[in-house]
Amino acid sequence: MGLHFPLSNEPKNTDAVLKSKITLIGSGNLASHLARAFDLAGHQIHQIVSRNEVSGKALAKMYAAFYSNNPSNTLEDSDFVFLTVPDKAIELTLKSIKPKGPIFLHCAGSVSLAQIESYKDNVGVFYPLQTFTVERPVNFFNIPVFIEASNQDTFQKIWDLADSISNTVKHLDSDKRFSLHLAAVVANNFTNYLLVQTEKILATHNLPMEYIKPLVEETVKKAFDIGPIASQTGPAIRHDTVTIQKHLDSLASNPEMKEMYAMLSNAIQMLAKR
Repeated sequence: MGLHFPLSNEPKNTDAVLKSKITLIGSGNLASHLARAFDLAGHQIHQIVSRNEVSGKALAKMYAAFYSNNPSNTLEDSDFVFLTVPDKAIELTLKSIKPKGPIFLHCAGSVSLAQIESYKDNVGVFYPLQTFTVERPVNFFNIPVFIEASNQDTFQKIWDLADSISNTVKHLDSDKRFSLHLAAVVANNFTNYLLVQTEKILATHNLPMEYIKPLVEETVKKAFDIGPIASQTGPAIRHDTVTIQKHLDSLASNPEMKEMYAMLSNAIQMLAKR
């Protein structure tokens, strides 16, 4: 087991940003955004490894990087190797990599440091908390990055790298990162799914999503300004059973959403009682 230690939230090397050679295993959403952020910070995108030759070669060409479709061909002279692959593939991918010199990092919220420590001497976690889509640019400096490492020297090197692209870098152990990932799934993925259902309801009546945008933006802003419990409004919190029943009746043709509406309304009413 490696060290799991809280360190100062201030980087030690504030006067010098070391330029690193970075290999990205994967060429999807996260890999594309990391490549752009590291390139803008002056680091070298050294190699792209991806079984998807179309996206992998395109990403490698963009940064004049080496390309391979096999993780076993990862270059030895990389400083950092990022495993931007699906969570279930992280361990298998790491085991297939021959070089031992680089620092190996995964970016998953639900994979512990302990799961990868036995494969290489210097490993860590580099977890940027954001939703990424290739076509949508993001300002990485506004994205918090949560890190963990197998030893203190590796930790400091990861910190310096993260600090070069983000204004918020924090040490977070695997248990807390898992909880943060769970919260992120609820906040992001579940919210987005509800917006999918919202779009369906609106489309049924030829109403555009644009109509509801100010409401959604204010809902999120208010939740962070005064807290989500204090922000709760609507028929459920008011125990307006007449309106709730009307809504349920109107969802007769959408049993999935009808069940969800009833469940969430009940949960909000229970919240009010507590």
